[in-house]
Amino acid sequence: MNESIYNLVPREYVAPEKKPMHRSTHDPQQNLSGSTFGCRGSTRLPGAGVVEKKSGALFGPHKTLGDSTTFKKAGNASLSASGEFKRKEKLRPAVPSKDDAPVMGIVSNKNFVTANAVEAILMVPKNSGKPQLNYLKKEDYGQVPEYLTHVKEEVRRENEMIDKYINEQMGYVEKDPDTFEEMSEEERENLIYDLKQKWASINTEYQKITHLVRLDTIGQLRRKENMESQLKQIESDIERISRAGPLLIS
Repeated sequence: MNESIYNLVPREYVAPEKKPMHRSTHDPQQNLSGSTFGCRGSTRLPGAGVVEKKSGALFGPHKTLGDSTTFKKAGNASLSASGEFKRKEKLRPAVPSKDDAPVMGIVSNKNFVTANAVEAILMVPKNSGKPQLNYLKKEDYGQVPEYLTHVKEEVRRENEMIDKYINEQMGYVEKDPDTFEEMSEEERENLIYDLKQKWASINTEYQKITHLVRLDTIGQLRRKENMESQLKQIESDIERISRAGPLLIS
C-alpha cells in the first residue's frame, strides 16, 4: 500500500463472512473397506477394519493335521497320520552317556613321518583327462617367433632415425655409396704406357741435377726431393696396375 495521510484515519473493522462447516455424505460409523487399522492388539479401536480369516492359516485346530499335540512330541517325526513325511534314520549318532568309559591305552609303533613320505613318493598322479601337449611336435618349433621379428625391425628403424637426427645436428651429409667399374685390358695398357712416359720425362729432368754434389739453395734441394718422390710414386702405381686380376676404378 502506498503511503498516504488518509492511512492515519482509523477505520471500522469488518469481520469476514464464515463459511459453513463441511459435512461428509458418508456414514462415519461404517468400517473402512480393506483397512487393517486397529486390528492388532487387545483393544479394538473405533472404526477398525474387519479381519478376514484365511483358509490356509493354522490358527486353531486344523481339519487335515488334526490335533497338534500328537506330532509335537519327541520321537514322532511324522507330521500327519497319512505318512507324507517320516524320518527313517537318525542323521547323527547318539550322544554317549556318562557311564560309557573311553578306550584308553592304545599305543602304535608306526612312524607317521616316514609313512607319509613313502605314501607321497608312491602316489600315482591323478589323471586330469586332458591330453599332454608335446611342444617338440608343434608346427613353429625351433622357429623365431613373429613378434621378435617385428621388435627387431622396430628397433632398427628407431636406430636409423636416431642416427639421422644426430647427423643432421652435427652437420654431416650422407654420401652415396661408391660405385666401381672394371677397367678393360686395353685401358690398363694405355695407362701403364702413359705412366712410363711421365716417369721418363721426370727422370730426364732429375738426371740434369744429379751431378751436383753440393746444393747451395733451398729451391734446388726441394726440387730434387720433389722429383724423387714423384718417381717413387709412379713406380708404385705401375707396379700396382701391372698385378694380375681385375682393376676396379671409381
